[in-house]
Amino acid sequence: MRTLKLAILLIISFLLPATCLADTESTNDKQTISLGMLPYISTHRLIEIFLPIKEYLEQELHRPVKLVTAPNFREYLQRSLDGEYDLYHTAPHFAALAELEYGHRRLSRFSRVLDGSILVIKNGPIKSIKDLEGKTMIAPAQLAIITMLGEVLLKKNGLQPGKDITFRNASSHGNAILSVAKGKADAAVVSAGVFERMPEDVIEKLTILTKTRQVPHVMFMANSKLPDKDYQAAKKAMLNFTAEGPGKAFFSKTKRKNMVSITDEDIEILKPYVEILKSRLK
Repeated sequence: MRTLKLAILLIISFLLPATCLADTESTNDKQTISLGMLPYISTHRLIEIFLPIKEYLEQELHRPVKLVTAPNFREYLQRSLDGEYDLYHTAPHFAALAELEYGHRRLSRFSRVLDGSILVIKNGPIKSIKDLEGKTMIAPAQLAIITMLGEVLLKKNGLQPGKDITFRNASSHGNAILSVAKGKADAAVVSAGVFERMPEDVIEKLTILTKTRQVPHVMFMANSKLPDKDYQAAKKAMLNFTAEGPGKAFFSKTKRKNMVSITDEDIEILKPYVEILKSRLK
């Protein structure tokens, strides 16, 4: 039954990747809440991960919840800012931009810190960041905060992306990892969490050269058009989805540690990356 449910959701997600059903006149159910999923991995994997949260929110909010996404980071961010998702899971610098300039409101975030792992072939010639000079590094989308963290790390070590090192973008974290494993790139900067969930035969080929700085993990937000009553109910539900409570199985499986509040300090840490983001959106 669960496999069938996943298959149905997957088909719907491809057919309606960004539909906000709460605002769609053609639907008879005006009470549906849309939950956006940041497209950092395949749609199928996103549905597998977020299905427990969808089901939990339906129980807590007493309303159906529709999982939605977009084909890439840029489109997802734009749809988020435009209010197409009632609630949404998003990159931390996307969330900070949405709050600071669009009035979107905080729900919660995962307590695990977010950082980038610089991956290279195990027992290969690259032993330090300096050894990447003249080499090729691959990263996720240009707008991804992991990509920005990787670029900042290179610059701090005297390597200018595009000049001292060839810097390419992959369609996903997983594809960036596979590029190094298959010898198509010398190094990759990816989310540590994604690397941990790769197949064992891939992990065994690679080693973590170093790590980027740490920033707050991905966040859950509510768009500014959501009625306050609905926002308060969603915020309470998300903050109660903890590793000690309803989220126990989810956090045990995904290793995202726990659910916590988004703080002013979190947003302050992210401001430099918001500026980078804004420059790239132009």
